[in-house]
Amino acid sequence: MQSPESMGSQVISANVAFYKEIAKKYDQYESCASEEFYQRMLESDLDKMKALLPPGRIRCLDCGGGSGNLTIKMLNRGWIVTVVDVSPDMLEVSRANVSTAGYTAEFVNDSIYHFLSSSQDTFDVVAFSSVLHHLYSPQDVVKEVAPRIKPGGFFYSNFDPVPPSSRLLASCFYNLDTILANILHDREDFFPGIVRRFRKLTLARHADHERAVASPGDLAEYHARTGLDDRSIAEVLEQHGFLISRQRYPVGRTKLMLGANRKLRALLSFKIMAQRNDAHILHQESLVLKTGNE
Repeated sequence: MQSPESMGSQVISANVAFYKEIAKKYDQYESCASEEFYQRMLESDLDKMKALLPPGRIRCLDCGGGSGNLTIKMLNRGWIVTVVDVSPDMLEVSRANVSTAGYTAEFVNDSIYHFLSSSQDTFDVVAFSSVLHHLYSPQDVVKEVAPRIKPGGFFYSNFDPVPPSSRLLASCFYNLDTILANILHDREDFFPGIVRRFRKLTLARHADHERAVASPGDLAEYHARTGLDDRSIAEVLEQHGFLISRQRYPVGRTKLMLGANRKLRALLSFKIMAQRNDAHILHQESLVLKTGNE
């Protein structure tokens, strides 16, 4: 068995390769970057954070910023944004989109793991939009991120899957939804996509990954099929003094499947909006001082 460090490196490399393939069609490939329903959700969430953030210059870290969808929404509110993405191809797309929108941001081509270990910068908002399920160990990243958020600031994640209640129903729904999305938005990948699915049926599961790997995407979207435990991520944030707002909701790549999934609830994603609580921090500091004086 490989070490967690080695596995983490493989997942990072898979993300670089995966997004080299899809960077130019990312906004069509990922509904979270284009579907109107999800865009309204992001705008509403940012407005809620803006209303609760302390006055002054707002510094944001957009982790795995993708094509710049969330970055531009932050910049539109006058916030200062640093974008970190492991994919140079996605950063190129993001730079172009941000420039076209008339804004500027800081772009860093790095993994979020290395960025956090090599910097001590703090932020008012740290965001992960459809990113946590691409990380080998998202809980470890959340533990590293939490102390970098200023008192009163926000941790925000969205568009990550939860473990399905029925693996069979989720798999059937996912495959049909993906096929329909390819027909509508990426017809060139329709037949190659079907071939990849059949290949995975014949491939042996890799001992280290516990999955069949037919393409970089099978490792890049590491937790896409199994889902993430949003409760455990919320617990990590609570331990660092955050007040948590957590929601699960049905998803779909196409409007037809999204509508069907509102009834089926075959695939659910979650979002977490968590604010660092000054009162908790002050209480913890007072306990330390009290203990030290006894």
